[in-house]
Parts: sequence; C-alpha cells; structure tokens
Amino acid sequence: MTLYRNILKSSWKNTWRNKYLWFFGLFAALIGNSGELEIFFRSFNDRMEGGFFAWFKGIASTGIFSVEALKNIGRLMVEDTGTMLLLLFTLLLVLALGGFLIWLTVASQIAIVNNTANEKLGKKHNIQIGLKAAAKSFWSVLGLNIFVKLFSYILFGALTIPIVLSLFNQGVLGYGFLFVLLYIVFIPLILFVSFIIKYAIAYSVIKNEGFLESLKNGWNLFMKNFLVSIEMTLLLFFINFFVAFILILVFLVLAVPFVFIFAVFSSILTYINLMFVFIGAILLFIVFTAFAGSILATFQISAWTYLFIELETKGGISKVKRIFSKK
Repeated sequence: MTLYRNILKSSWKNTWRNKYLWFFGLFAALIGNSGELEIFFRSFNDRMEGGFFAWFKGIASTGIFSVEALKNIGRLMVEDTGTMLLLLFTLLLVLALGGFLIWLTVASQIAIVNNTANEKLGKKHNIQIGLKAAAKSFWSVLGLNIFVKLFSYILFGALTIPIVLSLFNQGVLGYGFLFVLLYIVFIPLILFVSFIIKYAIAYSVIKNEGFLESLKNGWNLFMKNFLVSIEMTLLLFFINFFVAFILILVFLVLAVPFVFIFAVFSSILTYINLMFVFIGAILLFIVFTAFAGSILATFQISAWTYLFIELETKGGISKVKRIFSKK
C-alpha cells in the first residue's frame, strides 16, 4: 500500500499547494474524471451521458442536420434573408462557443498532467506553461478522448442489440442471457481501454509522443501493470464515494438556514423574496458542487500522472501480488 499511499499523498499536496490547477480542474471535470467504475454504473443506461460530447448529441437531436431542415433553411434564405442571416450568425456563435469549450476542456486536462509532472520532476510550472503544453498536445489528446468515447458508444450500442431483437422474438430469455454475457465481456473492455487512454495521454503530454505511438505505449504500460491500474481505480472510487457522502452532509447542513427561513418567514416575506432565497440556495449549491468537482478532478488527474511517472521510472507491484508473494 506504500506505492498508493505515497501517490495519493503527493497528489493531494500538489492539488492543495497549486490552487491555480483548480481552474483547470473545473473544465477537465467535464471530460469525466470521476473514476472508471462510473462506467459500470452508467452502462445500465442506453447511452453515455456527460462530457462535451453530450453537447454535440444535443445539437444533432434537434434535427438541424436533417434534409427537411436544410430545405427549410434554403427557403428562408430566399424569403426572409435578414432573419436567416441572424439565425446563421447565432448558430455560428453557438458552434464557436462549443468549440472553445472543447478546447478549454482538453487544454485543462493537458495542463494538469503537464504541470503535475513538472511538480514531480522539480520543474517550473504555472498557467502559461500549462497552456503551452496544451498547444503542443491538443490534437493528440483530443483524439485519444474521442477514441475512448467512440469505443464506449459502439460497445454500449452492441449491448442494445439483444434488447431490440427480443422485441421481435418471443425467446426473450435467450436474448436476456446474451445481454448479460455481452455485458460481462464489454464492461471490462471499456475499463481496460480507459486505463490505456490515461497512460496514452500521459505519454502524449509528458513524452511528446503522437497519437499512435502514445496509444501503443499506453497499451504496453497497462499490460505490464494492469493489477496496479485496477487497484488504483478502486482506491479513487472509494475516495469519490467518501467525498460524495461528505458533500451530501454539507448540503444538508447548509440547507437548514434556508428551510428555517421558508418555515418561519413564509407568512411575512413576499413570494418574490422567497424566490430570491430559493434561487440563492440553488446558486450556492451549484458553486459549491463546481468548487468540489474542480478540486477532485485535479486530484484524480494528478494521481494518475504520479502513478504513470512511478511506473515509467521505477515500476510497481500490486498489493495483491505482494500478498500472494509473501505466501
């Protein structure tokens, strides 16, 4: 446990000392850094939610890219050019803001990895250095994030096939068994790919390797240390669970004053005043959640970066292997 204890301790020191990383953590959290085991729970759903990919799905779901929509756009361009130009400008603005959010999200992930590595290696690090690293590795890291997302979508899409087939066939039991079998096979695959991508991102950012080279080296590092990777994930999962439990307690404590105000002054305060109190409570909840999420994302990315450096330089032995080797 010494390996993990040192890594977690160093990651927390890095997170707490370098508070500017929290800014990056706020946006890096949009990618989804709450632990690989979150994939396990999300897999009950028919789609992966969250992250900046949900933004693209939301745009596509409006039907704006359909043939009928394009025909309507062409007709409006002729009949009402001014309104159409305004709509196109609004759409381009939304796309630009979405593109900037994607850049900031990936750049934040790169900055935390790079600056954490610099902290570990005794090199200089700040916001500017993090953004310079993001400029170098952006496309490679973006490709790696897209790769793991697409891989997850494809496998989860394959999981829905037995369900669709069962709707047209009375042999529901057989397809149900097939669904469970595919679930057991696919989930470990997605988890393993997520491990590989974490190491590949580290190779891309720290070693300045390209997409394919970092993916290959990430695969090799994972295969040599798959037990260590799984144990690290379990530790981070329990840390996530503990933090979530603490946050719930804090929210309950913070809710007491607002409940008191509603209960005592509901007959005195106007409806508008009560709405201000309610909105204030919601805003406080959002700010607190974003604040905690940015710290947690910074801590987790730091932990994986420290683990990567440790495995690359010294190697590591899993706790399970150490236990059995003693016997």
